[in-house]
Amino acid sequence: MIIMLRIREIKININECTLDNIRKKCAKKLNANESKIKNIKINKESIDARNKNNICYVYEVDIEIENESKYLNKSIDVMKVPDEKYRFNITGNTKLNERIVIVGAGPAGLLCAYILATNNYPVTLIERGEKVEDRIKSVEEFWNNDNLNINSNVQFGEGGAGTFSDGKLNTLVKDKLFRQKKVFEIFVECGAPKEIMYENKPHIGTDKLRIMVKNLRNKIIDHGGIICYNTCLTDIKANENKLEGIEVNNSEFIKTDVLVLAIGHSARDTFKMLYQHRINMTPKPFAVGIRIMHPQDM
Repeated sequence: MIIMLRIREIKININECTLDNIRKKCAKKLNANESKIKNIKINKESIDARNKNNICYVYEVDIEIENESKYLNKSIDVMKVPDEKYRFNITGNTKLNERIVIVGAGPAGLLCAYILATNNYPVTLIERGEKVEDRIKSVEEFWNNDNLNINSNVQFGEGGAGTFSDGKLNTLVKDKLFRQKKVFEIFVECGAPKEIMYENKPHIGTDKLRIMVKNLRNKIIDHGGIICYNTCLTDIKANENKLEGIEVNNSEFIKTDVLVLAIGHSARDTFKMLYQHRINMTPKPFAVGIRIMHPQDM
């Protein structure tokens, strides 16, 4: 059985940053021959700019090496690579009579649909806005001609609000279930740059994000998912506190046993509808940060 080793605090000057130099630093930290290191995978990358004369990349790398067990006690920066695989756990045992309905095609809704569809659950994803390629045209029409599509704009539409804000990925950094890693793996599978798997505070970029969203959509459909655009949740139908289905666009009724609301914070009409039905909603705290910039010598 092969045991991968994780080595922390590998520092490389930004002008000397090559895989060969990373390999040399790893070998030096282990006091091992470079030739024994067979594979190297970057797990984390950050920048140490405290010394302006020696700005470094700082790496955490996973390696495969011969006789790996003898290196485990060499340094506190050397350890066995932990199991960081996300596992989809099935906790229910009741057969669903209808398709699961997910409301909202932002990141939460798209990823929920993807995970369920790829685990053989029948899902229908509804989105009040347009698919991303049509949404781009609606947003440009507003920016250029002040014509606002109230259901498909920078807040609403496939991809969510982040589609027009550079796609920064700064959440779940201490997730013990490795959901963020799974999300990043899906993003890379759908066309995001592989560097997001290890960069510190990575982002995808708006242009790449739009392509990734379309690929994610197609994977959901390939696994049997149904996606409906220009379809707004307008009411919920329940009998004796049991969900029977939903109303969309004030006209059509869709049966469902399970409803997932991934509506984002801008769907105020939906929150109002939920409140009128006296559906319990628990507010969550959120953090507001202040960024202060100053010269480093202070």
